[in-house]
Amino acid sequence: MKSWSGLQSRFEKKLAAGAQFFQSQLITDFDRLEKFMNQIAAGVDKPILAGIFLLKSAKNAKFINRKVPGVQIPDEIIDRLAAAADPLQEGMKIAAEQVLLARQLCQGVHLMAVRREDLIPQILDLAGISPLSNAEE
Repeated sequence: MKSWSGLQSRFEKKLAAGAQFFQSQLITDFDRLEKFMNQIAAGVDKPILAGIFLLKSAKNAKFINRKVPGVQIPDEIIDRLAAAADPLQEGMKIAAEQVLLARQLCQGVHLMAVRREDLIPQILDLAGISPLSNAEE
């Protein structure tokens, strides 16, 4: 796990370089995101987007744990996917739950549904997020 001082230093360098927003990699530890928002990003007027990833199966989650540096999908999520009758549907529910958690902590999300981008509207629907109307665009 990277140190807070290193993370803060990189964040400050990006701000100094003119970053207009920040986007995380895949988030599964929302306590850590909350600490980041309160300790490092507090008072910064740039949007922070949390990376939310659609996990399609327990096998997919285990692969990510093995191959993606800095990401650790908790066993409880892997077990939930493994026990599901429809792992893809369960992954969509997990993503929707994570969208709701992220919305309480930061300004937005970057929803990643690799090769299943067609499911993003359904995930947002599960999260209770309505499409933008023309008046909101």
